[in-house]
Amino acid sequence: MSDNDIRHPGPAGNDYLPDAVVVEKRRGFSIVWLIPLVAALIGAWLAYKTLSEQGPIITLTFREGTGLEAGKTKIKYKALDVGVVKTVRFSPDLSQVIVTAEMNKEVARHLGENSRFWVVRPRVGLSGVSGLETVVSGTYIEVEFDDGNPARAFTGLEQPPAIRADTPGHRYLLLTDQLGSIQRGSPIYFRDIQVGEVLTTQLAEDNRNVLVHVFVNAPYDRLVRDQSRFWKTSGFEVSLGAQGIDVRMESLLSVLLGGIAFDAPEHDEAGSASRDGAQFRLYDSFSDIAESSYTRRDSYMMNFEGSVRGLSVGAPVEVRGLKIGKVTEVKLDIDLKTGNIRVPVAVELELERILPPDLMKQFDETYGTLRAEGRRPGMEHMVKRGLRAQLRTGSLLTGQLFVELDFYPDSPPLELVYGGPYPEIPTVPGALEAFQKTALDILDKLRKLPLEQIANELLGTMQGANRLVNAPEWRAAIRSLDATLKDVRTLAQTADRQVAALASDVGKTLGTVRNTLESVDPEAPLMVDLGNMLEELAAAARSIRTLSDHLDRHPESLLYGKGGPGAKK
Repeated sequence: MSDNDIRHPGPAGNDYLPDAVVVEKRRGFSIVWLIPLVAALIGAWLAYKTLSEQGPIITLTFREGTGLEAGKTKIKYKALDVGVVKTVRFSPDLSQVIVTAEMNKEVARHLGENSRFWVVRPRVGLSGVSGLETVVSGTYIEVEFDDGNPARAFTGLEQPPAIRADTPGHRYLLLTDQLGSIQRGSPIYFRDIQVGEVLTTQLAEDNRNVLVHVFVNAPYDRLVRDQSRFWKTSGFEVSLGAQGIDVRMESLLSVLLGGIAFDAPEHDEAGSASRDGAQFRLYDSFSDIAESSYTRRDSYMMNFEGSVRGLSVGAPVEVRGLKIGKVTEVKLDIDLKTGNIRVPVAVELELERILPPDLMKQFDETYGTLRAEGRRPGMEHMVKRGLRAQLRTGSLLTGQLFVELDFYPDSPPLELVYGGPYPEIPTVPGALEAFQKTALDILDKLRKLPLEQIANELLGTMQGANRLVNAPEWRAAIRSLDATLKDVRTLAQTADRQVAALASDVGKTLGTVRNTLESVDPEAPLMVDLGNMLEELAAAARSIRTLSDHLDRHPESLLYGKGGPGAKK
Protein backbone atom coordinates (compact mmCIF):
# COMPACT_ATOMS: atom_id res chain seq x y z
CA MET A 1 0.00 0.00 0.00
CA SER A 2 1.40 3.43 -1.02
CA ASP A 3 1.18 6.72 0.82
CA ASN A 4 -1.50 7.84 -1.63
CA ASP A 5 -3.69 4.93 -0.44
CA ILE A 6 -3.75 6.23 3.19
CA ARG A 7 -6.90 8.13 3.76
CA HIS A 8 -7.48 10.28 6.79
CA PRO A 9 -10.92 11.63 7.84
CA GLY A 10 -11.38 15.30 7.09
CA PRO A 11 -13.24 17.92 9.22
CA ALA A 12 -16.54 17.16 7.40
CA GLY A 13 -16.10 13.46 7.80
CA ASN A 14 -14.90 13.13 4.34
CA ASP A 15 -11.81 11.46 3.59
CA TYR A 16 -8.98 13.85 3.45
CA LEU A 17 -6.00 13.19 1.37
CA PRO A 18 -2.78 15.02 2.61
CA ASP A 19 -0.34 16.44 0.22
CA ALA A 20 2.41 14.17 -0.91
CA VAL A 21 5.75 14.60 0.88
CA VAL A 22 8.67 14.67 -1.42
CA VAL A 23 11.91 13.36 0.17
CA GLU A 24 14.98 14.65 -1.58
CA LYS A 25 18.07 12.30 -1.76
CA ARG A 26 21.45 13.70 -0.60
CA ARG A 27 24.17 13.85 -3.17
CA GLY A 28 28.10 13.54 -2.64
CA PHE A 29 30.65 11.34 -0.63
CA SER A 30 29.61 10.14 2.80
CA ILE A 31 32.09 10.73 5.61
CA VAL A 32 31.41 7.25 6.83
CA TRP A 33 33.51 5.91 4.03
CA LEU A 34 36.57 7.74 5.30
CA ILE A 35 37.07 5.25 8.07
CA PRO A 36 37.83 2.16 5.94
CA LEU A 37 39.77 4.30 3.50
CA VAL A 38 42.06 5.62 6.20
CA ALA A 39 42.44 2.14 7.59
CA ALA A 40 43.42 0.87 4.14
CA LEU A 41 45.95 3.66 3.72
CA ILE A 42 47.46 2.97 7.12
CA GLY A 43 47.71 -0.72 6.32
CA ALA A 44 49.34 -0.02 3.00
CA TRP A 45 51.80 2.35 4.63
CA LEU A 46 52.64 -0.19 7.31
CA ALA A 47 53.10 -2.88 4.68
CA TYR A 48 55.32 -0.62 2.63
CA LYS A 49 57.29 0.37 5.69
CA THR A 50 57.73 -3.23 6.74
CA LEU A 51 58.76 -4.36 3.30
CA SER A 52 61.03 -1.38 2.76
CA GLU A 53 62.86 -2.00 6.05
CA GLN A 54 63.13 -5.75 5.63
CA GLY A 55 66.62 -7.07 4.70
CA PRO A 56 67.34 -9.78 2.15
CA ILE A 57 66.52 -13.38 2.96
CA ILE A 58 69.47 -15.74 2.36
CA THR A 59 69.90 -19.50 2.47
CA LEU A 60 72.93 -21.16 4.06
CA THR A 61 73.83 -24.84 3.74
CA PHE A 62 75.87 -26.64 6.40
CA ARG A 63 76.72 -30.27 6.96
CA GLU A 64 75.80 -29.99 10.64
CA GLY A 65 73.49 -27.70 12.57
CA THR A 66 74.97 -27.98 16.03
CA GLY A 67 73.91 -24.97 18.12
CA LEU A 68 71.75 -23.33 15.42
CA GLU A 69 68.30 -22.20 16.61
CA ALA A 70 65.57 -20.40 14.66
CA GLY A 71 64.94 -16.88 15.94
CA LYS A 72 67.94 -16.95 18.31
CA THR A 73 71.14 -17.61 16.41
CA LYS A 74 72.71 -14.36 15.25
CA ILE A 75 74.77 -13.64 12.18
CA LYS A 76 77.70 -11.39 13.04
CA TYR A 77 80.29 -9.41 11.18
CA LYS A 78 83.17 -8.01 13.20
CA ALA A 79 81.28 -8.80 16.43
CA LEU A 80 78.15 -6.82 15.37
CA ASP A 81 74.77 -8.36 14.52
CA VAL A 82 73.95 -8.21 10.82
CA GLY A 83 71.23 -10.85 10.65
CA VAL A 84 69.29 -13.54 12.44
CA VAL A 85 68.40 -17.15 11.65
CA LYS A 86 64.71 -17.58 10.75
CA THR A 87 64.42 -21.29 10.09
CA VAL A 88 66.58 -24.40 10.41
CA ARG A 89 65.57 -27.51 8.50
CA PHE A 90 66.95 -30.57 6.75
CA SER A 91 67.50 -30.90 3.04
CA PRO A 92 65.14 -33.34 1.29
CA ASP A 93 67.77 -36.14 1.42
CA LEU A 94 68.68 -35.32 5.07
CA SER A 95 72.32 -34.93 4.09
CA GLN A 96 72.55 -31.22 4.87
CA VAL A 97 71.12 -28.57 7.14
CA ILE A 98 69.50 -25.62 5.39
CA VAL A 99 69.36 -22.35 7.30
CA THR A 100 67.18 -19.43 6.24
CA ALA A 101 68.29 -16.11 7.66
CA GLU A 102 67.25 -12.49 7.33
CA MET A 103 70.10 -10.06 6.86
CA ASN A 104 70.08 -6.40 7.75
CA LYS A 105 69.19 -4.07 4.90
CA GLU A 106 72.45 -2.09 5.13
CA VAL A 107 74.59 -5.17 4.31
CA ALA A 108 72.48 -6.33 1.35
CA ARG A 109 74.74 -4.80 -1.26
CA HIS A 110 77.82 -6.58 0.24
CA LEU A 111 76.42 -10.10 -0.23
CA GLY A 112 78.62 -11.08 -3.13
CA GLU A 113 78.93 -14.66 -4.32
CA ASN A 114 82.40 -14.96 -2.72
CA SER A 115 81.12 -14.10 0.75
CA ARG A 116 81.81 -16.81 3.33
CA PHE A 117 79.74 -18.01 6.30
CA TRP A 118 80.81 -20.36 9.08
CA VAL A 119 79.51 -21.41 12.47
CA VAL A 120 81.49 -20.15 15.45
CA ARG A 121 81.59 -22.63 18.29
CA PRO A 122 84.31 -23.67 20.78
CA ARG A 123 87.16 -25.40 18.97
CA VAL A 124 90.28 -26.98 20.48
CA GLY A 125 93.12 -27.92 18.16
CA LEU A 126 96.88 -28.23 18.06
CA SER A 127 97.13 -24.69 16.73
CA GLY A 128 95.16 -23.22 19.66
CA VAL A 129 91.70 -22.68 21.18
CA SER A 130 89.04 -20.50 19.53
CA GLY A 131 85.38 -19.62 20.02
CA LEU A 132 85.43 -19.74 23.82
CA GLU A 133 83.13 -16.70 23.95
CA THR A 134 80.29 -18.82 22.55
CA VAL A 135 80.22 -20.83 25.77
CA VAL A 136 78.45 -17.83 27.33
CA SER A 137 76.87 -16.08 24.35
CA GLY A 138 75.87 -19.16 22.41
CA THR A 139 76.75 -20.33 18.92
CA TYR A 140 76.56 -17.75 16.14
CA ILE A 141 77.31 -17.53 12.42
CA GLU A 142 80.23 -15.39 11.32
CA VAL A 143 80.17 -13.79 7.88
CA GLU A 144 82.98 -12.40 5.79
CA PHE A 145 81.67 -10.24 2.95
CA ASP A 146 83.44 -10.38 -0.35
CA ASP A 147 82.96 -9.26 -3.90
CA GLY A 148 81.27 -11.07 -6.74
CA ASN A 149 77.81 -11.12 -8.28
CA PRO A 150 74.94 -10.58 -5.82
CA ALA A 151 73.89 -13.89 -4.29
CA ARG A 152 71.33 -15.12 -1.78
CA ALA A 153 72.39 -18.76 -1.38
CA PHE A 154 75.72 -19.80 0.10
CA THR A 155 77.49 -22.97 1.20
CA GLY A 156 78.75 -22.55 4.73
CA LEU A 157 82.34 -23.39 5.72
CA GLU A 158 82.81 -26.26 8.13
CA GLN A 159 85.80 -24.52 9.72
CA PRO A 160 86.66 -20.85 10.11
CA PRO A 161 88.96 -19.56 7.35
CA ALA A 162 92.59 -19.46 8.39
CA ILE A 163 93.12 -16.08 6.75
CA ARG A 164 90.59 -13.28 6.46
CA ALA A 165 90.05 -11.79 3.05
CA ASP A 166 91.35 -8.40 4.16
CA THR A 167 94.65 -9.76 5.54
CA PRO A 168 97.55 -8.35 3.46
CA GLY A 169 99.77 -10.97 1.85
CA HIS A 170 99.93 -13.48 -1.00
CA ARG A 171 98.71 -17.01 -1.50
CA TYR A 172 100.90 -19.67 -3.12
CA LEU A 173 100.45 -23.26 -4.24
CA LEU A 174 103.00 -25.94 -3.28
CA LEU A 175 103.21 -29.42 -4.88
CA THR A 176 104.68 -32.40 -3.05
CA ASP A 177 104.70 -36.19 -3.34
CA GLN A 178 103.86 -36.90 0.30
CA LEU A 179 102.05 -34.58 2.70
CA GLY A 180 103.85 -35.87 5.79
CA SER A 181 102.99 -33.98 8.96
CA ILE A 182 101.87 -30.85 7.10
CA GLN A 183 98.28 -29.87 7.85
CA ARG A 184 96.00 -26.88 8.04
CA GLY A 185 97.59 -24.23 10.25
CA SER A 186 101.19 -25.50 9.90
CA PRO A 187 103.55 -22.49 10.15
CA ILE A 188 105.59 -21.05 7.27
CA TYR A 189 109.10 -19.93 8.28
CA PHE A 190 111.69 -17.63 6.79
CA ARG A 191 114.98 -17.76 8.69
CA ASP A 192 113.13 -19.34 11.66
CA ILE A 193 110.60 -16.48 11.78
CA GLN A 194 106.97 -17.45 11.26
CA VAL A 195 105.67 -15.44 8.31
CA GLY A 196 102.58 -17.39 7.26
CA GLU A 197 100.67 -20.65 7.54
CA VAL A 198 99.14 -23.48 5.57
CA LEU A 199 95.56 -22.79 4.46
CA THR A 200 94.38 -26.10 3.05
CA THR A 201 95.72 -29.36 1.67
CA GLN A 202 94.16 -31.56 -0.97
CA LEU A 203 94.97 -34.37 -3.36
CA ALA A 204 95.66 -33.31 -6.93
CA GLU A 205 93.38 -34.48 -9.69
CA ASP A 206 96.10 -36.77 -11.07
CA ASN A 207 96.36 -38.48 -7.63
CA ARG A 208 100.16 -38.20 -7.88
CA ASN A 209 100.73 -34.95 -6.05
CA VAL A 210 99.41 -33.24 -2.97
CA LEU A 211 98.45 -29.58 -3.27
CA VAL A 212 99.32 -27.38 -0.31
CA HIS A 213 97.81 -23.89 -0.30
CA VAL A 214 99.83 -21.48 1.83
CA PHE A 215 99.59 -17.83 2.75
CA VAL A 216 102.58 -15.54 3.44
CA ASN A 217 101.82 -12.35 5.31
CA ALA A 218 102.95 -8.94 4.11
CA PRO A 219 105.65 -7.65 4.05
CA TYR A 220 107.35 -11.06 4.01
CA ASP A 221 105.53 -11.99 0.80
CA ARG A 222 107.98 -9.80 -1.12
CA LEU A 223 110.73 -12.32 -0.14
CA VAL A 224 109.04 -15.03 -2.20
CA ARG A 225 110.66 -14.97 -5.64
CA ASP A 226 110.26 -17.24 -8.61
CA GLN A 227 113.59 -18.88 -7.68
CA SER A 228 112.62 -19.42 -4.04
CA ARG A 229 112.62 -22.98 -2.73
CA PHE A 230 110.21 -24.44 -0.18
CA TRP A 231 111.03 -27.45 2.02
CA LYS A 232 109.50 -29.25 4.98
CA THR A 233 110.81 -28.79 8.50
CA SER A 234 109.99 -31.68 10.77
CA GLY A 235 110.81 -29.71 13.92
CA PHE A 236 112.94 -32.54 15.33
CA GLU A 237 116.08 -33.82 13.63
CA VAL A 238 118.68 -36.30 14.87
CA SER A 239 121.85 -36.99 12.93
CA LEU A 240 124.82 -39.17 13.80
CA GLY A 241 128.14 -37.85 12.54
CA ALA A 242 131.83 -38.06 13.23
CA GLN A 243 131.39 -35.46 16.00
CA GLY A 244 128.68 -37.44 17.77
CA ILE A 245 124.90 -37.25 17.87
CA ASP A 246 123.48 -33.92 16.71
CA VAL A 247 119.94 -33.23 17.92
CA ARG A 248 118.06 -30.19 16.57
CA MET A 249 114.60 -29.25 17.73
CA GLU A 250 112.42 -26.50 16.36
CA SER A 251 109.47 -24.90 18.11
CA LEU A 252 106.83 -27.07 19.77
CA LEU A 253 104.32 -25.95 17.15
CA SER A 254 106.57 -27.30 14.38
CA VAL A 255 106.98 -30.59 16.22
CA LEU A 256 103.20 -30.98 16.53
CA LEU A 257 102.04 -29.55 13.20
CA GLY A 258 105.13 -29.75 11.05
CA GLY A 259 106.26 -26.70 9.16
CA ILE A 260 107.51 -25.30 5.88
CA ALA A 261 110.47 -23.02 5.28
CA PHE A 262 111.55 -21.12 2.20
CA ASP A 263 114.54 -19.08 1.13
CA ALA A 264 115.13 -16.04 -1.01
CA PRO A 265 117.85 -16.33 -3.66
CA GLU A 266 120.80 -14.18 -2.60
CA HIS A 267 121.71 -13.36 -6.18
CA ASP A 268 118.22 -11.95 -6.81
CA GLU A 269 117.79 -9.56 -3.88
CA ALA A 270 116.56 -6.80 -6.19
CA GLY A 271 114.16 -9.09 -8.03
CA SER A 272 110.40 -8.73 -7.95
CA ALA A 273 108.14 -10.77 -5.71
CA SER A 274 106.24 -13.71 -7.17
CA ARG A 275 102.66 -13.15 -8.21
CA ASP A 276 99.73 -14.21 -6.10
CA GLY A 277 98.92 -17.86 -6.70
CA ALA A 278 102.40 -18.77 -7.99
CA GLN A 279 103.27 -22.47 -7.88
CA PHE A 280 106.38 -24.01 -6.28
CA ARG A 281 107.78 -27.45 -5.57
CA LEU A 282 107.75 -28.52 -1.89
CA TYR A 283 110.82 -30.64 -1.07
CA ASP A 284 110.91 -33.16 1.77
CA SER A 285 114.02 -31.55 3.27
CA PHE A 286 116.64 -28.95 2.51
CA SER A 287 119.11 -31.66 1.46
CA ASP A 288 116.62 -32.88 -1.15
CA ILE A 289 116.96 -29.53 -2.90
CA ALA A 290 120.59 -30.30 -3.67
CA GLU A 291 119.59 -33.82 -4.69
CA SER A 292 117.14 -32.48 -7.23
CA SER A 293 119.85 -30.40 -8.90
CA TYR A 294 121.50 -33.59 -10.19
CA THR A 295 119.65 -34.47 -13.34
CA ARG A 296 122.00 -36.80 -15.22
CA ARG A 297 121.89 -40.32 -13.84
CA ASP A 298 123.20 -43.67 -15.10
CA SER A 299 121.59 -46.87 -13.84
CA TYR A 300 123.59 -50.01 -13.02
CA MET A 301 122.89 -53.43 -11.58
CA MET A 302 124.88 -55.23 -8.85
CA ASN A 303 124.34 -58.85 -7.78
CA PHE A 304 125.22 -59.71 -4.18
CA GLU A 305 125.49 -63.30 -2.97
CA GLY A 306 125.28 -62.72 0.77
CA SER A 307 122.68 -61.14 3.02
CA VAL A 308 121.59 -57.57 2.32
CA ARG A 309 119.79 -57.11 5.62
CA GLY A 310 119.96 -53.38 6.36
CA LEU A 311 120.10 -52.29 2.71
CA SER A 312 117.04 -50.31 1.64
CA VAL A 313 115.91 -48.23 -1.31
CA GLY A 314 117.49 -44.79 -1.04
CA ALA A 315 120.68 -46.05 0.62
CA PRO A 316 123.70 -44.11 -0.63
CA VAL A 317 126.30 -45.29 -3.12
CA GLU A 318 129.65 -43.87 -2.07
CA VAL A 319 133.23 -43.67 -3.23
CA ARG A 320 135.59 -43.29 -0.28
CA GLY A 321 133.01 -41.54 1.84
CA LEU A 322 131.50 -39.29 -0.85
CA LYS A 323 128.00 -39.96 -2.10
CA ILE A 324 127.70 -40.39 -5.87
CA GLY A 325 124.31 -42.08 -6.14
CA LYS A 326 121.65 -44.11 -4.40
CA VAL A 327 119.97 -47.51 -4.39
CA THR A 328 116.77 -47.57 -6.41
CA GLU A 329 115.68 -51.21 -6.16
CA VAL A 330 116.43 -54.31 -4.06
CA LYS A 331 114.84 -57.61 -4.99
CA LEU A 332 115.34 -61.38 -4.72
CA ASP A 333 116.29 -63.63 -7.64
CA ILE A 334 116.02 -67.41 -7.22
CA ASP A 335 117.18 -69.84 -9.90
CA LEU A 336 114.73 -72.73 -9.57
CA LYS A 337 116.96 -75.03 -11.62
CA THR A 338 120.18 -74.59 -9.71
CA GLY A 339 118.76 -73.32 -6.42
CA ASN A 340 121.14 -70.37 -6.44
CA ILE A 341 119.94 -67.25 -4.66
CA ARG A 342 121.21 -63.81 -5.36
CA VAL A 343 120.05 -60.28 -4.64
CA PRO A 344 120.08 -57.89 -7.62
CA VAL A 345 120.45 -54.29 -6.49
CA ALA A 346 119.77 -51.44 -8.92
CA VAL A 347 121.54 -48.14 -8.34
CA GLU A 348 121.64 -44.71 -9.94
CA LEU A 349 124.95 -42.88 -10.22
CA GLU A 350 124.62 -39.09 -10.49
CA LEU A 351 127.15 -37.96 -13.06
CA GLU A 352 127.27 -34.34 -11.85
CA ARG A 353 128.65 -35.63 -8.54
CA ILE A 354 131.44 -37.49 -10.32
CA LEU A 355 132.59 -35.11 -13.05
CA PRO A 356 132.78 -31.30 -13.04
CA PRO A 357 130.93 -29.51 -15.86
CA ASP A 358 133.99 -28.98 -18.06
CA LEU A 359 135.03 -32.65 -17.88
CA MET A 360 131.44 -33.67 -18.40
CA LYS A 361 131.37 -31.70 -21.62
CA GLN A 362 134.60 -33.31 -22.82
CA PHE A 363 133.30 -36.73 -21.80
CA ASP A 364 130.14 -36.21 -23.86
CA GLU A 365 132.11 -35.03 -26.87
CA THR A 366 134.42 -38.06 -26.69
CA TYR A 367 131.99 -40.85 -25.78
CA GLY A 368 128.67 -39.39 -26.79
CA THR A 369 128.21 -41.83 -29.66
CA LEU A 370 128.98 -44.90 -27.52
CA ARG A 371 126.68 -43.70 -24.76
CA ALA A 372 123.91 -43.21 -27.27
CA GLU A 373 124.29 -46.90 -28.13
CA GLY A 374 123.85 -47.89 -24.49
CA ARG A 375 127.53 -48.34 -23.69
CA ARG A 376 129.23 -47.01 -20.56
CA PRO A 377 132.86 -46.56 -21.67
CA GLY A 378 133.98 -44.80 -18.49
CA MET A 379 132.65 -47.55 -16.25
CA GLU A 380 134.09 -50.22 -18.56
CA HIS A 381 137.55 -48.75 -18.07
CA MET A 382 137.23 -48.55 -14.29
CA VAL A 383 135.92 -52.10 -13.96
CA LYS A 384 138.92 -53.34 -15.91
CA ARG A 385 141.14 -51.52 -13.42
CA GLY A 386 139.49 -53.37 -10.54
CA LEU A 387 136.44 -51.28 -9.60
CA ARG A 388 134.06 -53.40 -7.53
CA ALA A 389 130.95 -52.85 -5.45
CA GLN A 390 130.82 -53.89 -1.81
CA LEU A 391 128.22 -53.68 0.95
CA ARG A 392 129.39 -51.88 4.08
CA THR A 393 127.84 -50.98 7.38
CA GLY A 394 126.88 -47.33 7.65
CA SER A 395 125.84 -47.36 11.31
CA LEU A 396 126.66 -49.84 14.04
CA LEU A 397 123.55 -48.69 15.94
CA THR A 398 120.99 -49.19 13.18
CA GLY A 399 122.83 -51.75 11.06
CA GLN A 400 122.05 -49.84 7.87
CA LEU A 401 124.10 -50.80 4.83
CA PHE A 402 125.31 -48.78 1.88
CA VAL A 403 127.11 -49.59 -1.37
CA GLU A 404 130.78 -48.68 -1.58
CA LEU A 405 132.62 -48.51 -4.93
CA ASP A 406 136.38 -48.92 -4.73
CA PHE A 407 139.29 -50.44 -6.60
CA TYR A 408 140.53 -53.94 -5.74
CA PRO A 409 143.62 -54.48 -7.93
CA ASP A 410 144.13 -58.02 -6.60
CA SER A 411 140.63 -59.16 -7.56
CA PRO A 412 140.22 -61.43 -10.62
CA PRO A 413 139.94 -59.45 -13.87
CA LEU A 414 136.36 -58.84 -14.89
CA GLU A 415 134.45 -56.59 -17.27
CA LEU A 416 131.25 -54.59 -17.22
CA VAL A 417 128.44 -56.98 -18.13
CA TYR A 418 125.74 -55.94 -20.60
CA GLY A 419 122.60 -57.81 -21.48
CA GLY A 420 120.36 -57.11 -18.51
CA PRO A 421 118.12 -54.13 -17.90
CA TYR A 422 121.21 -52.21 -16.77
CA PRO A 423 124.99 -52.78 -17.08
CA GLU A 424 126.23 -54.96 -14.21
CA ILE A 425 129.12 -53.91 -11.98
CA PRO A 426 131.00 -56.85 -10.34
CA THR A 427 130.80 -57.16 -6.57
CA VAL A 428 133.05 -58.43 -3.79
CA PRO A 429 131.93 -59.85 -0.43
CA GLY A 430 131.12 -57.31 2.21
CA ALA A 431 133.29 -56.71 5.25
CA LEU A 432 130.90 -58.59 7.52
CA GLU A 433 130.61 -61.41 5.06
CA ALA A 434 134.41 -61.61 4.76
CA PHE A 435 134.69 -61.53 8.55
CA GLN A 436 132.24 -64.38 8.87
CA LYS A 437 134.18 -66.41 6.33
CA THR A 438 137.44 -65.73 8.16
CA ALA A 439 135.84 -66.65 11.48
CA LEU A 440 134.59 -69.92 10.03
CA ASP A 441 138.08 -70.71 8.71
CA ILE A 442 139.55 -70.03 12.14
CA LEU A 443 136.95 -72.24 13.78
CA ASP A 444 137.77 -75.04 11.34
CA LYS A 445 141.45 -74.76 12.21
CA LEU A 446 140.70 -74.70 15.93
CA ARG A 447 138.52 -77.75 15.55
CA LYS A 448 141.53 -79.65 14.14
CA LEU A 449 143.84 -78.76 17.06
CA PRO A 450 144.44 -81.34 19.97
CA LEU A 451 142.62 -79.11 22.39
CA GLU A 452 142.22 -81.83 25.02
CA GLN A 453 145.95 -82.55 25.11
CA ILE A 454 146.77 -78.84 25.27
CA ALA A 455 144.29 -78.37 28.08
CA ASN A 456 145.80 -81.23 30.08
CA GLU A 457 149.31 -79.86 29.66
CA LEU A 458 148.14 -76.40 30.59
CA LEU A 459 146.44 -77.78 33.68
CA GLY A 460 149.62 -79.58 34.74
CA THR A 461 151.63 -76.40 34.25
CA MET A 462 149.22 -74.41 36.35
CA GLN A 463 149.30 -77.00 39.10
CA GLY A 464 153.13 -76.94 39.15
CA ALA A 465 153.14 -73.16 39.33
CA ASN A 466 150.66 -73.30 42.18
CA ARG A 467 152.84 -75.68 44.12
CA LEU A 468 155.90 -73.49 43.53
CA VAL A 469 154.16 -70.35 44.70
CA ASN A 470 152.78 -71.98 47.82
CA ALA A 471 156.10 -73.72 48.77
CA PRO A 472 157.35 -72.94 52.36
CA GLU A 473 160.83 -72.12 51.06
CA TRP A 474 159.45 -69.44 48.79
CA ARG A 475 157.46 -67.86 51.59
CA ALA A 476 160.56 -67.88 53.88
CA ALA A 477 162.62 -66.21 51.16
CA ILE A 478 160.00 -63.49 50.77
CA ARG A 479 159.94 -62.81 54.50
CA SER A 480 163.80 -62.64 54.54
CA LEU A 481 163.85 -60.20 51.66
CA ASP A 482 161.27 -58.01 53.38
CA ALA A 483 163.42 -57.87 56.57
CA THR A 484 166.52 -57.04 54.51
CA LEU A 485 164.76 -54.15 52.80
CA LYS A 486 163.67 -52.78 56.17
CA ASP A 487 167.30 -52.92 57.40
CA VAL A 488 168.48 -51.16 54.28
CA ARG A 489 165.90 -48.39 54.73
CA THR A 490 167.03 -47.89 58.37
CA LEU A 491 170.67 -47.79 57.29
CA ALA A 492 169.89 -45.24 54.61
CA GLN A 493 168.07 -43.00 57.06
CA THR A 494 171.03 -43.19 59.52
CA ALA A 495 173.51 -42.41 56.76
CA ASP A 496 171.41 -39.48 55.67
CA ARG A 497 171.45 -37.95 59.15
CA GLN A 498 175.20 -38.49 59.48
CA VAL A 499 175.92 -37.03 56.11
CA ALA A 500 173.78 -34.00 56.98
CA ALA A 501 175.74 -33.48 60.22
CA LEU A 502 179.05 -33.86 58.36
CA ALA A 503 177.97 -31.31 55.78
CA SER A 504 177.02 -28.89 58.56
CA ASP A 505 180.44 -29.32 60.17
CA VAL A 506 182.17 -28.77 56.85
CA GLY A 507 180.17 -25.60 56.34
CA LYS A 508 181.15 -24.29 59.72
CA THR A 509 184.81 -25.16 59.12
CA LEU A 510 184.77 -23.41 55.79
CA GLY A 511 183.27 -20.35 57.46
CA THR A 512 186.06 -20.31 60.02
CA VAL A 513 188.68 -20.73 57.33
CA ARG A 514 187.06 -17.93 55.29
CA ASN A 515 187.25 -15.60 58.25
CA THR A 516 190.88 -16.51 58.85
CA LEU A 517 191.82 -16.02 55.23
CA GLU A 518 190.19 -12.64 55.08
CA SER A 519 192.79 -11.52 57.62
CA VAL A 520 195.70 -12.79 55.47
CA ASP A 521 197.24 -11.14 52.37
CA PRO A 522 195.32 -12.53 49.36
CA GLU A 523 198.48 -12.53 47.24
CA ALA A 524 200.44 -14.73 49.60
CA PRO A 525 201.24 -18.31 48.36
CA LEU A 526 199.46 -19.68 51.38
CA MET A 527 196.26 -17.93 50.31
CA VAL A 528 196.47 -19.38 46.81
CA ASP A 529 196.88 -22.89 48.15
CA LEU A 530 194.07 -22.36 50.59
CA GLY A 531 191.82 -21.10 47.80
CA ASN A 532 192.41 -24.25 45.80
CA MET A 533 191.79 -26.36 48.84
CA LEU A 534 188.52 -24.59 49.58
CA GLU A 535 187.27 -25.17 46.06
CA GLU A 536 188.03 -28.87 46.44
CA LEU A 537 186.23 -28.91 49.77
CA ALA A 538 183.21 -27.22 48.20
CA ALA A 539 183.15 -29.81 45.44
CA ALA A 540 183.39 -32.54 48.06
CA ALA A 541 180.45 -31.03 49.96
CA ARG A 542 178.32 -30.98 46.80
CA SER A 543 179.19 -34.59 46.12
CA ILE A 544 178.21 -35.51 49.69
CA ARG A 545 174.88 -33.73 49.23
CA THR A 546 174.26 -35.52 45.96
CA LEU A 547 175.11 -38.86 47.61
CA SER A 548 172.72 -38.08 50.45
CA ASP A 549 169.88 -37.29 48.08
CA HIS A 550 170.48 -40.41 46.06
CA LEU A 551 170.51 -42.63 49.15
CA ASP A 552 167.32 -41.01 50.32
CA ARG A 553 165.53 -41.91 47.09
CA HIS A 554 167.25 -45.24 46.45
CA PRO A 555 168.30 -46.84 49.77
CA GLU A 556 168.63 -50.22 48.03
CA SER A 557 171.68 -48.91 46.19
CA LEU A 558 173.74 -49.62 49.32
CA LEU A 559 173.13 -53.32 48.50
CA TYR A 560 172.90 -53.41 44.73
CA GLY A 561 174.92 -50.33 43.72
CA LYS A 562 173.73 -47.37 41.68
CA GLY A 563 172.20 -49.52 38.90
CA GLY A 564 169.70 -51.28 41.23
CA PRO A 565 168.97 -55.01 41.63
CA GLY A 566 169.18 -55.67 37.90
CA ALA A 567 172.57 -53.97 37.40
CA LYS A 568 175.53 -56.05 36.57
CA LYS A 569 177.92 -56.52 39.43
